[in-house]
Amino acid sequence: MTAARRWLLLANGVFLVVVGGVQVVFELLAYYKGVGPYGYIFEESPYAIGWVEAHGLAFIIGVLLLAVAVRDLRRFWHILSAVVHTLLGAANLVFWNSFIVFGMVPMGAAATVVHFVLVAAHVAAFVVSRGTARER
Repeated sequence: MTAARRWLLLANGVFLVVVGGVQVVFELLAYYKGVGPYGYIFEESPYAIGWVEAHGLAFIIGVLLLAVAVRDLRRFWHILSAVVHTLLGAANLVFWNSFIVFGMVPMGAAATVVHFVLVAAHVAAFVVSRGTARER
């Protein structure tokens, strides 16, 4: 069970680092240069701030999860991960119209599904792990 929990935290960390990092680069290129997949949306737009913050925080949380997967397998990290992905997935659903307006429905659908799959995986990992005192 420990290996599976470690793998889940590592996979989640990689997902957040890669997707969050790539998105921040795209958003900053769009804001400053008007280029990339978001160039037509975010060029000099004050609305880019929310996207950069969200994806920047995803990147930072991904780095954190990569570190704890190696050093600290307490069950708490599965709750944190589930809460993070609940927020991200719920925000996608609440603001779904953004994906429609910006022509990003397939990307929004894929991201939302991944968020809720990760919620389920982390909740399951938390529930089924009994853990030693160190893992609690």
